[in-house]
This record gives sequence, structure tokens and C-alpha cells, in this order.
Amino acid sequence: MPRQDISRILFIDAYDSFSNNIVSLLETRLSAIEVTIIKIDQDIPDFPAYLRHFDAVVAGPGPGHPENAADVGLIAQLWQLGDQHVLPVLGICLGFQSLVIAFGGTVLPLPEPRHGIVRNVTFTNTSTFHGVKHVSPVQYHSLHALLGRHDLCLEKPLKSDHDLEALAWDIEADNQGTDQIEAHKSNPNVVLMAVKHRRKPFFGLQFHPESICSNQASQRLVDHWWAEAQQWNLQRKSQTRAQAHNVDPRNSEMLLKATDPFIEVGAFEGLSLHHISHPTAGGDVADSPKIATVIPSPVIRRVLPLDELNVPHIWDVLQFDEGDAVVLDAEPHQRADTGTHSIIGILGPTMTKLEYTVGSGTVRLCQAAYQSSIDLASFDNSALGYIKAFMSVRKATGGDLHIPFWGGLVGYINYEACLETIDISSSGHPDKPDISFVFIERSIVIDHQRQQVHVQSIKPRDDEWVETISSQLAIKPKVTSRPHLFQFDPSVIDSVVSYPDPNSYAEKIRMCQDYIHSGDSYELCLTNQATINSRHLRSPWPMYLHLRSLNAAPFSAYMRLGGMTLLSSSPERFMRWTRPTVAGSSTTQTSVVQFRPIKGTVKRYPDGPDGPAITLEEATALLSTPKERAENLMIVDLIRHDLHGVVGSGNICVPKLMVVEEYATLFQLVTVVEGTLINQSTTLSNVPSLTTSADSSPGTSRPVTPSLNDNNVSPHKHAQQPTSLARPAMNKTGIDVLAASLPPGSMTGAPKRRSCALLRQIEEQKPRGIYSGVVGYMDVGGGGDFSVVIRSAFRWDSDTSFDRDRQEMRDTWTVGAGGAITALSTEEGEWEEMVAKLGSTLRVFG
Repeated sequence: MPRQDISRILFIDAYDSFSNNIVSLLETRLSAIEVTIIKIDQDIPDFPAYLRHFDAVVAGPGPGHPENAADVGLIAQLWQLGDQHVLPVLGICLGFQSLVIAFGGTVLPLPEPRHGIVRNVTFTNTSTFHGVKHVSPVQYHSLHALLGRHDLCLEKPLKSDHDLEALAWDIEADNQGTDQIEAHKSNPNVVLMAVKHRRKPFFGLQFHPESICSNQASQRLVDHWWAEAQQWNLQRKSQTRAQAHNVDPRNSEMLLKATDPFIEVGAFEGLSLHHISHPTAGGDVADSPKIATVIPSPVIRRVLPLDELNVPHIWDVLQFDEGDAVVLDAEPHQRADTGTHSIIGILGPTMTKLEYTVGSGTVRLCQAAYQSSIDLASFDNSALGYIKAFMSVRKATGGDLHIPFWGGLVGYINYEACLETIDISSSGHPDKPDISFVFIERSIVIDHQRQQVHVQSIKPRDDEWVETISSQLAIKPKVTSRPHLFQFDPSVIDSVVSYPDPNSYAEKIRMCQDYIHSGDSYELCLTNQATINSRHLRSPWPMYLHLRSLNAAPFSAYMRLGGMTLLSSSPERFMRWTRPTVAGSSTTQTSVVQFRPIKGTVKRYPDGPDGPAITLEEATALLSTPKERAENLMIVDLIRHDLHGVVGSGNICVPKLMVVEEYATLFQLVTVVEGTLINQSTTLSNVPSLTTSADSSPGTSRPVTPSLNDNNVSPHKHAQQPTSLARPAMNKTGIDVLAASLPPGSMTGAPKRRSCALLRQIEEQKPRGIYSGVVGYMDVGGGGDFSVVIRSAFRWDSDTSFDRDRQEMRDTWTVGAGGAITALSTEEGEWEEMVAKLGSTLRVFG
């Protein structure tokens, strides 16, 4: 039975990328409430009856137009409720515009959209604004609302018989010096920002109080709205409504399965251990019986002083000339907060590989000459669902706690596989895996801060290997007998570069801005690719060393997996999560998840490599414009939304907001977003591979998330019951956050799902491949770290061909680059930014 002292708020999500931030704002500012989330297209045959279970509704923001029924869905029904069903409603952005449309107003395009812009709001000292001072919120809107169909000036109050009363406006005269964007001067001098219905408990806000850059006064408006909602309920709530409140709506038969695709964040809940498969001696993959106990592998290790050792020397000693290889390399750009460790995975003939092609429905599990297919039907048709289960029974203990990687999966998830997590389909190629990981049992990790080299293994009884490698590395570096591994002359590979067409790119920029002006997106991260035809290299390692010398970056990587070679000099961490830790005698485990989005770029050498470099102070000034900050802010708010969906409300902080960092060729605007995963401590016989929702206990009204293998829930569809974020989701891991956060927001735009679908059209369905995807590891100790694949070049073995004219084998390399397109972007500026990013990597080809 639901608690009687809890008030219920229904949040209607219009597929926006800020929705969870609004839910967090509600749950952290309002006491004794519980929020239930449904989508605008949830199938509820008797919506008015369903609403009897709630005390209020928040109609959220989203892409599109309020007059388009598909964009607002259930929100439009709120304003048509009969008097007996009316309840307090707060509309935000799209919800606000829908309210205005419903009561005779008009919604028109703004000449210049405002996205990620902070502006002052002028308001009456009445209703939700009573007693509030200096409201300065973030605006995200391409459209604006008018109460009078042709009345563009709302400074004069409308006639009192109008259903809606204006409460607040954005007045240009009150924003002198606040918004310094010249283009915005073409907008109306007065833009409506808030309304209330004169007789019904309906309120609306055009702006976003939940944004990280909205001030406290903006957020306080939610408190005031809730106080008025409660007062209205006390006066108007009927006995029938009070009785309906005793029924938990999430268990109501009135709520049917949704009809539109949706990722249930952190949804790998129904995976029982008997679904996890293991290679057998004969090469087949057999379903093991349900595993009651997971015995962790001990980490066998030896520590050496770093002295003169480095990544290239270790490579030379171990003679990794050809074949598969994984190196995650922080050595070129060491920073206390990022470039702390380099990881060299030792790949052997018996290693286990996991590969996945989008749309296939199976993971290929390979070991030596054996290959088997894992049907993903038991894992909600999710490759990451299987990977979480795979890692849950592969544990290790006894490693150095300062070393983030003891062993585990290392590999990549390309952009097309990322799109699949938000139910945007693309075609895969069986010879080019979209996800590829190798399980590393032997590794060498350099701790750059403590100046140590850790030789380690999680293979049973592998002491001899650890001692042998340690002895080899203990010999001081000498002049190599294989200088070709360290010297690279770009001229020898005879590269021919094909650049993107500037006219085509300009047309795509215009298409992006058309969608932004129509309200379909706030920001679109447009990309393009250069291709390079060059002489075949059996080992591109020297080429990688040349790239790392040109573009020193904390997330450099050299990877050969699944027929793909990646040379990366990425400066951007996508996300990292720490190993779960237990404080003292507590039974609660915590793990910190960190994102480091980069958005906002200026050249370090604006006049070319031979010209003078600009200073950090000059770069900071260039990146402090409203346009640059807006680009970063939109992605920060998007990431907060993704993270809130897994870690719950009140468990996120932003320790760094829009800080300029210096790299070899560029300055970047960087933000750090962190969240805390909170779980009950599990014993090794109770691994987090969840047959039921651990946060559904007697006496609570938190819903059980349907199992991934529930036949009534289609892959990537709505859960059969709405979700609640009132408390942090339990027994979630960093892999759940990873699944909920792909693709990287800095490579998509916002709202993410609509923006990605639009970008697929604009980019003519061309695959981005590993560019815009992520590379990293999942550790057997429970942590993980992934970077965004940018400033990188990649090739496929299957694209290597014989050139009859040159009478030689030739490789085809791809280098991707792009930028965030906003309403303020210029074609020239975006082209120059894209070319600058391309050039930082293309230098490796000469």
C-alpha cells in the first residue's frame, strides 16, 4: 500500500534530454513527494481516470512544435480535462507552449533561437513569482508564445476575460550587457516567459529552471508552484480522488505498454547468471547452470621503478610488431586529473574476444580457433547487457588500489553501436565489428604519478610470466636494434588525401540550422570525414608514435582489434567510474562516475604552425562568448540528464564548469560532471547481475523494473510500468551508466535522440564508424574508463587493396572531424573549425 504521507507528481516526458534534471529538481527541492515518469505516447486508454492517482503533473520540454500532436501527445489532453478531473499542472518549455496554444494563444518561430543562453526575466510580483528576486534562468527555445494572436507587445496587460494571465517576460531593455549576441537583437523586444490560468491550476514557464546555469531564484519558482498546487488540492480534492490516491498507478492495469522506442536507463535488471555463457573445451558456448559463487582471481603482480622506461620501450622489449594490440596511452600528456596511467594489454592465442555487429542480435565469442554466438534475446537484445553479465562473473582481488586496471575487457564501441542504444538503426558489416573487446589477463600498467611500472596477471599460477617480464623490463633501456619502430617519415607512405567538399558541408550546416529554427533540436553536432589512400604498413606503430608526438593527449590509444587499426590522440574523456568502495562497517558501496565533455575549440596557432601561439588568457577570452558557452552548457545539461537517470536525484555535482584547457594544437572548453552510484554491498556469492530490482522492498512504492527477458517488454521499449527517480537506482554499475549515456553527447547534440535521427539524414546515412564512438576498458575490480574517439585515424584490413598502377598494396584511412552547429553558427566559422580539427590529425600523413 502506498504511503499516505507522500504526494505524487506525474512527469510527462516529451523525449527531451533534460527531463531527468527536472525530476531531480522536483525531488531535491520538494519534500515528501514521489515522481512517476511516463512518455508522451504512453498508451493509457482512460487518461483522466489514471490522473486521479496524482496530486499534480509536470509537462516537460521536448523537440518539435506544440501544434504537432505527435510532439506533445498526452500533454495536450491535460488542458481539456473536465472540472472533476482537473489537477495542478506545470508546463515547461514545450509544455508551456502547449498550454498557451490550448487557450487561444499563438506560437511563432523566434527570428533567432535562444539555446543555452542566460537572460534576466521581468515578472509581476504575484502568484509563483511573489517574493522572488532577480530571476536569471537558461533559455532553450526556438519558438515563442503570444497570448494575443497578433499582439507582439505584452508590456500592456491583456483584457481580464482572457483565460491566461501573463506573469513574466524577457524584455530586451532589461538584458543590456547580459546577452551580447548581435543576432538576438532581431528577436521581439518582449518575449513571454510565464503564464497562469485565471481559474484552473495551470502554470507555464518558457525557460528551464533545472539547468546548471539557472540561478537559485529560478529554481525557487518550483517551490512556489508546488505550494500553490498543494493549496488548490486542499480546497478542491474530492473523496473519490482521495480514495484513488491509495492505489499505486504504476501497478494499474490502465497503463499499457508504450508504442515508441525508449531505453530504460540502467535496465540490465533481469539478467540471471545462468544466461552467462562460457567457452567449452570443444569450442561451443554452453549455458552453465546458475552460478551461486564467483571465485575472484588473485592479481599476481610485481612493481618496478619507472626510471627510463616508457611505452615505446616496453613495446620494443615485448616485440609487438604485428597482430592484435591494445595500448591506452596517457604518457604524451600527463595531467593530475586525466593522464595518470598507461595500459598495455598483453594479447595471447587463448584470449577471449567479444564482437558484435549492429542488428545481428548475437555476440560472437571467440577463443583461439573457436567461435560461438550468444543469442541476446535473454539480455534485452543488448550487447552491453551481455557484457555486464560477462563482467559480473569475472572478478579479481589483491591488486594495487592505485592502479585502475588489473585486467578485464579492453576495446571499442563505434558510433553506429552507440546509436542502437537509443533505438536508431543502421546497417552493420560482418567483417567490421561495431563492438569489439578482448579480455585482458596479462597487462603492464605505468603509474605516471608514482613513477612505477606494474607487471600483473589474473591468470591462475602465472607467477613465472610476471617474473620473466619484470626481469626483461628491469634491464635499462638501450639503443634499440629495431629503429624502424620509432622512426616514421610520412613521405614514405605516399599519402593522397580526399577532403570534404566545402559547398556540401555548408549546405549541411544550413540544414542543421533549419531544424534548429523549427524547434527540432537545440544543437546538432555535424561531422564529416577525410579519406587517405596510402602505402600499406604492416605495423602502423611508428605512425602512431609520430601522431602522439604531434598531438600530445591524455587519452591517446593504439588499437588493433577485429581487423581495425586505430591511432588516437583524443583529449576527451567520455566517462570513468571508480571501483565500488565500502566505507568502514557500512554495507553501502559507492562508485563515482565522471564525465569530461569538451565543447568549444580555438586554435593554439591561429596563423599556422609557424606563427605565434595565443596565450591561455587570450584563449579564455575567445571561449567565454555566449555562443561557445552555450555549446558547452547544452551538452553539460544533457549529460546531467543521462546520469540522473541512473544514479538518481541529488547524486550529481559539477566540480568544473567551462574551464579552458590547453593541448598541443588547440584550446578546449571543458566541464567535469560527476555522479555517485550507491549500492548495497554485495558478497562475491551475490554478484550484481540482478534477477529482481533490489530497490523494491516491502513498504516502499518504488516500482520493480521489468526483467530484460520479460516477454511483454520489447527491446528498447518503454518499461511496462513508469519509472521513478525518487531514490538512487540500486545495484547499478558503471556499465549501466555507459549504456544510458551513449552516444557521447558532445558528438550528437540535444535533445539527443531526435538530434541523432536528424544527423543520420543530414549526413546521408554515412557511417561514422569508430569516430564519435568510445574506446576504453572495464576492469575486473569494478571500474572503467572510456574516451571519445576524436583526433584519430582508423583503417580496416578489409579495405586494403592492390593498386595496379603503383603495383603495391594500399591502405584506406579515415579521419573524422566536426563541430556543434547552433543557431549562432556561421558557415565559414564551422568550416574552419572542422578543417582545423582534421588538420591536427592529418599531419601524421605528411
